[in-house]
Amino acid sequence: MILIILATISINIIFGNNGLITSAKKGKLEQEIAEARERLSLVLADAHTEKITTTEMTQEEFLANELERFVKKQEANANIFNEGGKDYISLNGYIFVLNRSVPELGEYDGTEANRPPRIYSINVDNKTFTEITVNIQARMPEGATLRYSIKKLAEEDTAYTQVEEKTDLTNTFEGLTSPETYRIRVEILVNGEVQHTLTKDVRLGEYEKGTIEFGIVTWQGVETASTTITTSTTYQLQYQIVSEENEPTDGGWKNISNGGTIQNIPNKSSVYGRLVEGTNTSDYAVLVVKDEIKPKINSFEAIEITSNSIKVQANATDNESGLPTTNTYKFYLDDETEAKGTSTDGTYTYTNLNGLTGYKLRVEVYDNAGNKEESTINVTTKEVTIEDALDISDNQKIYVKIPNIKKPEETILCNVLYNDSTNGLQIISVDSVETVTLGYEDPTVEGTDYVTKAMNSYNNAITTLNNKAKEYIDEENENYALIKDIVKEARSVGSNPTAPSAEAGYFTKYSYQLRDTDENYSSDYSKMGALGISDSNTTYWLASRGVDINSYFCVRDVGSGYGPRST
Repeated sequence: MILIILATISINIIFGNNGLITSAKKGKLEQEIAEARERLSLVLADAHTEKITTTEMTQEEFLANELERFVKKQEANANIFNEGGKDYISLNGYIFVLNRSVPELGEYDGTEANRPPRIYSINVDNKTFTEITVNIQARMPEGATLRYSIKKLAEEDTAYTQVEEKTDLTNTFEGLTSPETYRIRVEILVNGEVQHTLTKDVRLGEYEKGTIEFGIVTWQGVETASTTITTSTTYQLQYQIVSEENEPTDGGWKNISNGGTIQNIPNKSSVYGRLVEGTNTSDYAVLVVKDEIKPKINSFEAIEITSNSIKVQANATDNESGLPTTNTYKFYLDDETEAKGTSTDGTYTYTNLNGLTGYKLRVEVYDNAGNKEESTINVTTKEVTIEDALDISDNQKIYVKIPNIKKPEETILCNVLYNDSTNGLQIISVDSVETVTLGYEDPTVEGTDYVTKAMNSYNNAITTLNNKAKEYIDEENENYALIKDIVKEARSVGSNPTAPSAEAGYFTKYSYQLRDTDENYSSDYSKMGALGISDSNTTYWLASRGVDINSYFCVRDVGSGYGPRST
């Protein structure tokens, strides 16, 4: 027994799977593989150098046409071949994957005698709404067969049908439905056992580029468009229009001829197209119809400028959903958020503007889809002329440069105090033209009592102011005839416009009640306050003969903000 056991151990050591002989054979194989790899690597390295130094052809041309010749020249037993779309190189029967574009060796892939069966690819030759024809590329040893089968992708693996075993590399699956995705399975069998398996998913009825095509979207007017639909197949075309938030419905499809026009497509909607063969249909082709293009403002310009108005002209177009037929243009002034006005034809006049003043003008245009475009321009109004002044309303600031001013080279900022049939045109300078000094309780004013002295002081003040104002009317000026009807007679603000000269008041022996109050006693003062020109930076002497609690004649220093002061 001991001898038998020892003999068994010796046999395993020599002939077993890990025995000396087996190990020796394995070592020899690994050595031969390594030798083949080294020799091929050297050849490919030389080929890489040859590729770089060869100037007669491009890199792609060399690798495609000259690599085999170059390798054979150095290793006569080497062989380059393509199998299943993959490049290989062999030497003395040992096969390696070849990266031709470098070129360099990849992984070892066995010998020519023992390479395993393999399916490289499943290719779809043809498909309809009900059939799929495939062909395969495979490495098949002698005696091997192929087994084809198919199922719907969502089904379990046990649902494979149309199982067919044969050696033919082509197979057709029939009686299918669409739209549907199927999984095709191909197996290689040797002696009834599966050696390799490959699957491919194929969708029937799938929309493919060129199968269904929509034409250019043409807008027909307010919110509607049209397009054409064509197919490169002979199947029936159908279409359906749905709003952008919805999906097609089973009952909403309409037949249409190849190349037919789909009309009345609302903005913000989708047009779906599909092909039909009997009860089978294709996937959808989709065209989204949505005008997101802004209208184009071709021009926006001032076409007429005066001292208090600017007339503008805007022109816009929209080639998609179009422009509204009314209130097409909205006009804004100096960034106000509320439109000054609207226009259908693009013209608009800004009015009640100040003379010689810069304005930022903006026009907005919306198309029928709600897309907005805007444009702005900066325009400065003109100086106020005498003719312009006749049409200026109350509370308008104007820059005037008229020949009656003693300083003709200066342009003076004024406010229109009045421009009506009662008072005529009256303006007040916002800029100080000249300083006039008036004393309070002037000791040089004559009077035996307080009231008389106060009245005389007032008369002195208003006479001084009115005379100073009259100095700015130069009757000898060559343009006086042009302005005399407008200027008429200058007066101090607050004095009586019908009798601007100082008038003696009177009072009775028994009463200090004063008479002959200037009719503009309060209205001028209130008007200046309403116009916002009685500020602390500018002084206006507002002379007024009126009655207050203490029966004073007053001259108001409006700009100082102190209110009435006794003279």
